Amino acid sequence: MEFTSKFNELKSLFSLSREVNYIENSNIEIRTQHFTSKTSLSFPFEDEFDSYDPEQAVVLGDESIKENESFSYPVFIPRSDLKSNKAIILLHGLNEKSWHKYLPWAYYLAESTNRPVILFPISFHMNRCPETWANPRAMMPLLNQRQNQNILTQCTFANVALSERLSEEPLRFFRSGRQSAEDIIDLLESIKKGEFPFLEPNTHVDFFAYSIGAFLSQILFIANPKNLLNDSKLFLFCGGALFSQMEGTSKLIMDSKAFSCLRKYYLGDFANELKTSTPFSTFIKNSPIGNAFRAMLAPESLRKFRNNTFQTLNERIKIIALKKDQVIPAKFIQSTFSCMKHRVKDMLEVFDFPYDYSHEIPFPVLNNPNYKQVDRCFESVFSSAANFLR
Repeated sequence: MEFTSKFNELKSLFSLSREVNYIENSNIEIRTQHFTSKTSLSFPFEDEFDSYDPEQAVVLGDESIKENESFSYPVFIPRSDLKSNKAIILLHGLNEKSWHKYLPWAYYLAESTNRPVILFPISFHMNRCPETWANPRAMMPLLNQRQNQNILTQCTFANVALSERLSEEPLRFFRSGRQSAEDIIDLLESIKKGEFPFLEPNTHVDFFAYSIGAFLSQILFIANPKNLLNDSKLFLFCGGALFSQMEGTSKLIMDSKAFSCLRKYYLGDFANELKTSTPFSTFIKNSPIGNAFRAMLAPESLRKFRNNTFQTLNERIKIIALKKDQVIPAKFIQSTFSCMKHRVKDMLEVFDFPYDYSHEIPFPVLNNPNYKQVDRCFESVFSSAANFLR
């Protein structure tokens, strides 16, 4: 598959408003599925306090954002008269608002493995957030206001909505992550029950996870809710490090103030509150997802619990990191899995591409002859992923 041409083709035809997107001269079709989240963003011991105000879309009470509650998502499906008994869930990165980047990723995996690939959106990402958050005109007042604060850098149209939300309430990072995890658990249970027309009951599900999607998937695999992931494989791309070892400040992710607020809260206030006996700390410590999240915060946080879990994954995990990744550096991914000793060399590969790339844009779409280099590097990553997940 030629990445660049396939990206342009899929981008031009893709729409979630259609039940089926047909791809010319291909045995892959894109079907739109619908999902309603059953997970409350509030914790069992608290009441939501904000009310809906459409002019305060970035900071309103999150329960009022209906796009996050009921939404559609795409599934790449190889055409067949038979239902599949294997599927892949693809998890995306932080602050993503469009599926375009991931369309060729899903296409390649579906075509190469002959398995449906489910692109499931994280809470308040993709089409699970108001369209205004991705609209430069709508974000201009907030951007101007935020840029007037001299203490921050890397504030842009692309990240101002997320930056404002996380600066205002850092706990949103955990709230939305918890909701995403619970939604994926519901999705897995629906698949197990045979509620998808193209999947057999008890279909085997593996994961391809990128960036913050890798972080979320690691939490899910550590928690292993209801033993749903006992036999699942996990392929990580540009992900795998602990929270404390990530660098989230980026024009495409969040500004410096937002990331500083996150670090201060989760490596300080959050950790300190867990040492006390409060309704919140009790909830976190009694929750499998809560404990798994704690284990992924810092090296010293529930180290034995985390390491024991990773060691049980053994042959079920493979990772590709990028040498010039500044957001989730390869050396920290390696240190996260150092408990697996000699296995690290087999499970983790570090690639370096011969063109300008970044964590956020590993495969730039180029209009010059260098696109062939990008196509080859895309092939090297995704052929490895497909071989592992096949």
